[in-house]
Amino acid sequence: MLFAKSNEYKRRLEICRTCKFFEPSTQSCGPLIVGGEVDAEGNVFETKYEVLFRRKSIQLCGCVMPIKAKLAFASCPASKWNGVLSMDEQIEFKRFLLDMKAQGRLEQKDMLKFYSFKDKATGAFNERSTCPPCVKKDINTFLDSMKDVSVE
Repeated sequence: MLFAKSNEYKRRLEICRTCKFFEPSTQSCGPLIVGGEVDAEGNVFETKYEVLFRRKSIQLCGCVMPIKAKLAFASCPASKWNGVLSMDEQIEFKRFLLDMKAQGRLEQKDMLKFYSFKDKATGAFNERSTCPPCVKKDINTFLDSMKDVSVE
């Protein structure tokens, strides 16, 4: 299960909707970000929106918050609400997923570690699968939803 429980989702969205950075017209955290800028060579550059919050520079994510707030492991860039995993755990999980994807094959120990991470990320026990295409689909789903987690 990738999604936050209903009461957690509602709590997160209420926090977002009362935030000074929330854009009601797009339901986004700051200006809506749809892809990045493309230069003449076809290179894509992310648009970044940095603001000061509590004397600290933060980068607004530009995400559509009714979607992001549903993701159990997602977190607010201003730290007003957190995902089930800490930021360090999210980075570790994303690195692990990228390594698994790069390997091209899944070993039993990797699948066990994946489901352990997935359980913690979602705050629930998830049904295990021994079907490599099914696990690969799960990995890609998590990677797609973790685009704002930097592993650098």
